[in-house]
Amino acid sequence: MKLPAQLAPWRAWLALLPAELAVPLGAMLLRLQPLVGRMAGVAPAPDSTLVGAGGIARRGPYHRLLLSEWAVLDGAPDEFLRRAAAGELLFSAPEPQVQRRGRTCVALFDAGPEQLGEPRLAQLALFILLARRAQDGAADFKWGILQRPDRLHANSGRDALRSLMGARTLERVRAQHLDGWNAVLAGLGLGDEAEVWQVGAPGAVATARASAHAAIGQSLFDASLEVAITQARQTRRLQLELPAPQVGAGLLRDPFKPPPPKLRSDVSAGDTASLLFAPRFAVSGDWIVAGRQAGGSVLHAVPTSASIEPAQPRRSHPTPHASELGVVLFGKVLARVVSSGTELTLMRFPGQAFGPPRSVPQPPPEHFHAPPGENRWLPTFFLSDRSPKGIGARVFMIDLAGQLVCWSAGNEKHAPDVRFDALADKVVGATQSANTLLYARSDGKRTTIHSLKARTVEPETIGEFAFAALQVRFSSTPEGWLYAVQMNVGEWRLIAPNCDRRTRILVPHDATVIGVTRGRPYGPALVVLAADRLTLELFSKSDKRVIVRSEAPIAQATLDPSSDRLCWLTGTHELCVMNLHDSGPPLLRVGPAQAAEGA
Repeated sequence: MKLPAQLAPWRAWLALLPAELAVPLGAMLLRLQPLVGRMAGVAPAPDSTLVGAGGIARRGPYHRLLLSEWAVLDGAPDEFLRRAAAGELLFSAPEPQVQRRGRTCVALFDAGPEQLGEPRLAQLALFILLARRAQDGAADFKWGILQRPDRLHANSGRDALRSLMGARTLERVRAQHLDGWNAVLAGLGLGDEAEVWQVGAPGAVATARASAHAAIGQSLFDASLEVAITQARQTRRLQLELPAPQVGAGLLRDPFKPPPPKLRSDVSAGDTASLLFAPRFAVSGDWIVAGRQAGGSVLHAVPTSASIEPAQPRRSHPTPHASELGVVLFGKVLARVVSSGTELTLMRFPGQAFGPPRSVPQPPPEHFHAPPGENRWLPTFFLSDRSPKGIGARVFMIDLAGQLVCWSAGNEKHAPDVRFDALADKVVGATQSANTLLYARSDGKRTTIHSLKARTVEPETIGEFAFAALQVRFSSTPEGWLYAVQMNVGEWRLIAPNCDRRTRILVPHDATVIGVTRGRPYGPALVVLAADRLTLELFSKSDKRVIVRSEAPIAQATLDPSSDRLCWLTGTHELCVMNLHDSGPPLLRVGPAQAAEGA
């Protein structure tokens, strides 16, 4: 983006904005810059030492005499003596090494009701001016929100600007907030040369350490702001004109959001995602697997940020004359269960037991209800105990009848035959972490939650409820597992990890619950696909928020219970992944082959 030359000092910040917003904000910077000024100089420390050569002088010790003067002595001694007597000899002048004390600039912003709306535009401009001012003065820049004395930030880039604009609250600055900041600033050990700016409403009480104050208020006579900046007991005032309403609204509505990532251009013709399979997240690692229209699967790395270019996709080709019954992704390694009608082949599971392809007889239909015909992924899990006397490896699946079955084998390379067991019936939900399988069972009268560890043979009952459940969803929290239990059509209960809190949530009968999230910062919530299949929403105890709006109907959606990452697949075969509680663009966006090739 090409900016006017006078805006060059703030190019790093203005370049984060679209051009139609950057120039009006730049005009505000130019108006406010004379009021802010530059940081005052800092006196050198008393322990200055001499280093190097800083110039040329007419006086000095002869060991600093210039080489050209020594050449005059060799070639014309009489001229050298004349110049010495007249004080015309040239010496190198030493340069003092000034040891400057470290400088700091702290800016505290009022995010309360008196600064909502247009005053936030002036706060945004002042943030950029103060950050650049500190940079020019070789000072550290720190900032915080007056209502949050426990958080002092050191960043000044895109994330800082977004945090500043998003830090809106209805709470006014109170005495306890000022006391908190007084304690924080005292703990920083700021010297006399440090600056503390307080940006807020006119007449606000300042912190004890504040050295400058910027008061921002609405003009009573026109649509402008009255800005007064006080430094060193001098106050300068300015009537700050505001940009056009649509520009101001754009600046207030997260203008620093990165542009949505382009569709990937390395998608081959066979990588178009199939709408028949819900994508699966890796048990550990940042990868996701989706079924391909042409058969087999494609694996995509999920970047930690939308600005990071994802790795090349990996492909798993279909097995001829066979269908995939289940897949489990470990990092970027895809384990599969493949059926040929009479046999099952288990392959690429971690360890020796099921790492190399291993074929076993397919259990009869009365013991294992496999999907007929085309590929369909059943819920599949894997646990392994590789200790010398350990249990070995176990592959679990939930069949069409809700039965949890298991194939187990020892750790030895030439282990005995694989054993098949039916572990539980009437299973209404399951998930797994690296070393634990969690599943729920409902017999029509009560619901029980069971935990099976990699090193234990029998599951442990960790939850029991005196009601039936149609299905159960899980979410991992630091305190344990959060349960979402469907009581009947449209009615769910969220049960806290310690089971001491239960929240009733109603969802539309024709909506689909994708999963449950611990819901920072809004509390536990259900992730719901609306009946029109165009929006994904969060349903909490007291709130409902749209988190995804799609132009095309959403065919599949998946929530990772451990990372709160959400994946959805649209009817146009576009696959997207986002952090559930991040308002930024998707971390990954992959379109169909023809769209990607034309992008």
